[in-house]
Amino acid sequence: MKMNMEGSFIVVEGIDGSGTTTQRDLLCKWIKDMDREVVSTHEPTEEGIGRLIRERLVHDSHDYSPETIGLAFAADRLIHLEEKIIPSLEKGKTVVSDRYYHSSLVYQPEHGADSEWVKEINKHARKPDLTILVDVPAEVALRRQKERDGGESSIIFERSEFQKRIRDRYKNLEEVLEENIYIVDGNRSIEEVHEDVKKIVEEELL
Repeated sequence: MKMNMEGSFIVVEGIDGSGTTTQRDLLCKWIKDMDREVVSTHEPTEEGIGRLIRERLVHDSHDYSPETIGLAFAADRLIHLEEKIIPSLEKGKTVVSDRYYHSSLVYQPEHGADSEWVKEINKHARKPDLTILVDVPAEVALRRQKERDGGESSIIFERSEFQKRIRDRYKNLEEVLEENIYIVDGNRSIEEVHEDVKKIVEEELL
C-alpha cells in the first residue's frame, strides 16, 4: 500500500456499541503488517482535558450544559491535533482515530447545543482524509454494550431512543460536511466488517 507522503488521517465513527474501537484496532494491525508506521488514537483523549471529560461523563452527576461539554471536547481535540495527530502525519505516519469531530457534530446538538455553533468551534480541526462510519441499529449497539459492560452502563450517551436519533444524525453527516464519509454495515461479523473497511482504505488511499 502506498499512502500519502505526508501521512494519512483515517477516522472510524459510529454510535456507542457499533464496534469502532475493534475496527480501528484491526485496521491498525493490517496497516502495520504492511510495514507502514501507524498511530492508533481516540477521542476523548486519556490526558488533560480528555481525562476530565471521561471522569465527568462516567462518574459525575453534575448537569453540565451542552455548551460546556462541547467546548471541552473541542479543546481536547485541538490539543490532540497539535500534540499527536499532526506531528505523526508530518512524519509520514498513518493515524487512525476512534472518533473525532463527527461525534461532536452528532451528539452535542442532540443534547441541546446549537448545531452551527458546534460546527463553528470545531472549524479549525484538520479534516480527515477518510472517514468510515460503522452503522448498526441502536438495539444491536445497546445489546453489545450490555454484554461488554456486564449490565446497564452509567454513561449518559447510552439510551435506546437517543441512540436511534444519533444514528440518523450520523447518516446525514455527508449533507453537512464536504468530505469522504463511507458507511459500512456493522451488523455483521467482525471479520466481514473489517474486510469492507480494508477495501475502502485500499481504494481511497492507494
